[in-house]
Amino acid sequence: MKRICPIFVLFLCAGASAPARAQSLLPASVGGWNAAAASEISTPATFDSFIGPDAAILREYNLQSLERRAYARGNGAADFALYRFRDPSSAYGAYTYFRSDGLPPVQLGSFACASERRALIVAGNYLLDVTSKNARPSDDELKPLAAAVLRAADSTPFPAIGAFLPDPGRVRRSEHYVLGPHALAKYVSVGRGDWVGFDYSAEAIVASYHAGAQQQTLLLVSYPTQQIAAKEFDSMLRQFTFDPPGGPTPGQTVLYGKRASSLVAVVIGAASRDAANALLDQVQRETEVTWNEPKQTATDPSFSAMIVGAITGTGVIMLLSVAAGIGFGGVRLIVKFFFPHKVFDREHQVEILQLGISSKPIQAKDFY
Repeated sequence: MKRICPIFVLFLCAGASAPARAQSLLPASVGGWNAAAASEISTPATFDSFIGPDAAILREYNLQSLERRAYARGNGAADFALYRFRDPSSAYGAYTYFRSDGLPPVQLGSFACASERRALIVAGNYLLDVTSKNARPSDDELKPLAAAVLRAADSTPFPAIGAFLPDPGRVRRSEHYVLGPHALAKYVSVGRGDWVGFDYSAEAIVASYHAGAQQQTLLLVSYPTQQIAAKEFDSMLRQFTFDPPGGPTPGQTVLYGKRASSLVAVVIGAASRDAANALLDQVQRETEVTWNEPKQTATDPSFSAMIVGAITGTGVIMLLSVAAGIGFGGVRLIVKFFFPHKVFDREHQVEILQLGISSKPIQAKDFY
């Protein structure tokens, strides 16, 4: 037994390290950049020490693993971080969390933005973060890697809630898709805990809007059903001050909001009711029901058709009865012709039990 245990432990260690190796997607070279060391892969158990303060927020975005690898070319160095999330929606949310106004969009992956020293690329459920102290790898050098990651990524759709954000007055690159209270607290400084209802599979998006010389924040929350949306919006109305009759007092945080089907819209930081309503009126959502069952055109037959059908059916039954009778009789005659007194007409081999009530005894040949 002492000889078996080390071997068994060795197999367990090899099996445990196999998934980590299989998760590695960062190659040995990217363009003219060569890896300076092997990849470091972190799992949820080590996120806190591996990621740092952002670990709690990335967990809300359903982060599954993180792979890091350092690359070098000449005197330059670049760090690659490849985040793997549960689905593309989560990857897009983390992308909006890391994105800043100093990162204009570029044509890489599903979504991408970059500056001279940093590039963020979404490829399905993966988010690639490339940073460098000097000049990062170029877009042409990153394009093959983004395509390779996209081939291994999840192809489910990205969130559609952003389509409900009004365009007029929106601050450039201020959209942030959030899936939990920690991320929401970064952009909306009201309430504590999960006051939106993320436990009910809610998803939200936040954006800033110009309102004259001030800015106001629009929060859109999408719920699975209208009933959940009504319940959560009613909870918000009881928890916060919404549209007071006399207007906000100095230092008071006032919210303005409405519910449209399963979508809840809340404006924070509006200077007046009119400014908030001008933004809320642009948020529209209607429930559409599509009936795509096959069309039925069958109707009851006419009386004449039923009579004809009954006569035809009766005739068919009569013909089948005649055919069955002829067939049965024909088979009997053929058997009697080729096998006389062997199958039928066996009166000497048949014994009949009778009570003898009648005067005439019954003979076996009477049956043939």
